[in-house]
This record gives sequence, C-alpha cells and structure tokens, in this order.
Amino acid sequence: TLAEIEGIGAEVGIAPGRIAAAAQALERTSRPAEVDRYLGAPRSVSRTVYLDRPMTDAEWGRLVGDLRETFDAKGKVEHAGDLRSWSNSNLQVHVEPHGDRWRVRMFTRKGNATQFTMLATVFGAMGLFMAFEALVGSGGESLADAALFLAVAVGAIGWIRATLPGWAATRAEQMEGLAERILLTQGDTE
Repeated sequence: TLAEIEGIGAEVGIAPGRIAAAAQALERTSRPAEVDRYLGAPRSVSRTVYLDRPMTDAEWGRLVGDLRETFDAKGKVEHAGDLRSWSNSNLQVHVEPHGDRWRVRMFTRKGNATQFTMLATVFGAMGLFMAFEALVGSGGESLADAALFLAVAVGAIGWIRATLPGWAATRAEQMEGLAERILLTQGDTE
C-alpha cells in the first residue's frame, strides 16, 4: 500500500510527501496498449498523459515547440474552445477535457505500411497470375518473371515488418519523453 511504501521510504530518509507525489504522478499517466499491429509488429503507438488542470497558453506553446523539435516537423496547430491539437500527417497530439481532469493524447500510425501492403498485394497477384499463365502455357510469361514479381511482394512485406519494431520503439521513446516533460511543466506551475 502507499502507507507501507511511505514507511519504507521514511526509514531511508525519503519524505512521505515525495512518495505520495510520485504515486500521484503515476496515476496521472497511462500507457495504452498499441492500437494496431501488422504481422505481429506494432503499426501504431499512443500515449496519454492525465492532468489535474488545463494547460496554460504558455504551457501549450512550450509543448508545441517541444513537439516540433522532438519530431522535426512544423505540424498544424488548431484551437477550438477547450480543445487544442497539433498534427503532422499521421502524428497527432490533442489536449482536451476528460471528466473532471484533462488529458494529452498522443497517437501515430506508420502510414507507409498500407502502401507497402498494397504494393505487395499487386505484385503478388501479378506474380501468381504470371506463374499460372506460364504453367498453363497459354501466355508468353516465364516462371522467372513470375518469381521476380513474387520476390518483390515478399520483399515489400518483409521490409515493412522488419522496420516496424524500431519505428515503434523510437516513437514510444519520444512520446515517453514528452509525457515526462509535460508532467514536469504542470508540476512547476501548480
């Protein structure tokens, strides 16, 4: 329990208030499960930070600057009433009310996974059709041509599957860093 942890902390010289603040900070954040997977690899990453109060204009401005620096992208800023958003293609960050609290939702999806899947599908279908034509003998297609198209299809799927884990880990790390800085900013002005 929190009381037990505070007792252990007191034994080693950590003030109970600091432990309670750390526990509250943990309650303010959550790491939702990955939203989407592709062949078992994460295709999207999300992170939500819960806040006890709305962001000030200055905090929002610092967050936008941090987002631009972190993701090396200008992005598009929108503000409508209590809602604030920054987006850059598939990468989105929203600050919004959530019950009696506030939250910062960060989300991104690897957009070119869909294009590579479509490419693989087209090349795979063409390869299968060419192989069928070569085996039946009614066309001038060769099995070597069919194999080339099938290799491109497998290569496209393999490339996107191989690169997704690294991409997702980088985005998760970037979002975690942003979450920590958001909470520090909120703690400085409370």
